[in-house]
Amino acid sequence: MRLTTCMLGLALAGLAPFGASGQAFAQAFSQAFPTRNVTILVPFAAGGPTDVIMRILGERLSARWGKSVIIENRPGAGTIVSTAALARAEADGHTLGVVTNSFAINPAIKQPLTYDTLKDFAGVSTVVTVPIVLVANPTFAPNTVAELVALARKTGEPINFTSAGPRTVGHLAGAWLGSLAGIKLAHIAYNGSAPALTDVVAGRVPVMFDLWGSAKPYVTDGRLKVLAVASAQRLQDAPQYPTLAETYPGFDVSAFGAIAAPKGVPPALIEKISADISSVVSSPEFTEKVGPLGFFPKATSPQELDAMIVKEIERWSAIAKAANITVE
Repeated sequence: MRLTTCMLGLALAGLAPFGASGQAFAQAFSQAFPTRNVTILVPFAAGGPTDVIMRILGERLSARWGKSVIIENRPGAGTIVSTAALARAEADGHTLGVVTNSFAINPAIKQPLTYDTLKDFAGVSTVVTVPIVLVANPTFAPNTVAELVALARKTGEPINFTSAGPRTVGHLAGAWLGSLAGIKLAHIAYNGSAPALTDVVAGRVPVMFDLWGSAKPYVTDGRLKVLAVASAQRLQDAPQYPTLAETYPGFDVSAFGAIAAPKGVPPALIEKISADISSVVSSPEFTEKVGPLGFFPKATSPQELDAMIVKEIERWSAIAKAANITVE
C-alpha cells in the first residue's frame, strides 16, 4: 500500500503540467483518499483540551473516510517536537498535524527551528477558536488583575504562572502582561494543559493562562477562579468576568486549533481534506460536542489558514519585540 501511494504521488507530480488530463488524474487521486489509516499529530499531552477536540474530529472523520484516524500525542519543546515530525512526514495526506498559536509564535520569537514555518507546511483548515482566560487557585489572595499587579509590586518577587507549555499562547500572554504591568511573572513550564491545570488546582502554581474550554469545568465547580479574560471580548457564557483589555487597552489573546499538512501534498488532496474537515466542523453534531466545552467551531479554506498564519507571525513578532520576549 505504501509503495502504491508513493507511485501514485510520483505519477501525479509527473502529470501535473499536462493540463486537463493532469487535473483529472489529480482529482481522481484525491477522491481515492484515504487508502490507509490517517494519523493526526497532536503537540500536547493526552487529556488536554486540544487532544479532546482532535479526538472528536478524528472520530467523525473516521466515520466519513471509512479508515481509522489515529491521534498521536507528540508533546514537547513548545509544540516543536510534533511540528518537526509533521515536516518530516510523507506528503501523501495520511499524516496531518495540529497547529496552534505556537506555530506562529515560535518563528516570531526567533526560536531555533529545524523547519521553515512558511515553506515546509500547507494549511488545511482551522477547526476551533477559543477564548483565553487568566485563572487562579481559590486560595490565591488576588481576585482581580489589579490586585495581582498590586501584590507583585508590593512584594517585588516574581509571581509564578503556568500555561499549556513553553512558548504557547498562554506563556506569551503572561509575558506580555508582565511587560505591560511592569511586574515579574515567572513561567513554570508543563507539557500540556492537563498537567498544568492539575498543579494549579492543587495550589502548587497559583496562576495560569489557559483556554476557557479547558478551565471552565474547574471554575464551575469552584476549584479555580477567573481573574480576567485575555480575549478582547467578554465571554458569551460568563460575561461577569472583565477582560484584560479593560485594564490594558489593546490586550487581545485568543487561541485557535487548526490542521496542517507537510509540504508537497497535492493541492487537490489538500482541498479534499479541507472540505471534509469543514463538513465535520460545520455539522450540528460537532457543535453539540465542542460547544459545551467552551470551543467555537470554525472552518476555513487552506488559503485563509495560510494567510492567517502569516498575520499571526507578524502580530506576535511585534508583541515579542515590544515586550522584549525572547527564547529562554
